[in-house]
Amino acid sequence: MRTFLGCVMISNAALFFFGALQHAGIAIGRFHEPRIVPATIVESLCGLSLVWGVAAVFGHSHVEWRTAMIANLVPLGGVLLGMAALAAGRGPRTASNDLYHHIMLALIGAGLLILFFARSALNRS
Repeated sequence: MRTFLGCVMISNAALFFFGALQHAGIAIGRFHEPRIVPATIVESLCGLSLVWGVAAVFGHSHVEWRTAMIANLVPLGGVLLGMAALAAGRGPRTASNDLYHHIMLALIGAGLLILFFARSALNRS
């Protein structure tokens, strides 16, 4: 369960860093998004939060469950903030950016479900 949780969280971190690069104005192959500096900052912080959580999960920290939970809740807030800002017309909206947000939410949801159902196993080790 620990490995699966770590893979979900690191995959999400990679997606956040991918989005941060794109919102910084860096096109990656055919992928490009409008330059949005606040989104770059938030996505970078969310990615770092997830990396911190993965380090706790694989480092067998004594506060592993709590750290991983916080590490998933920070990006949840970031994604919801970004979606609300786009819905309010605060930035250019693209179909790919909407898809990124939905994938990020799905991965956060998966991470939180794993944490909920594996809490005792994570705390026990």
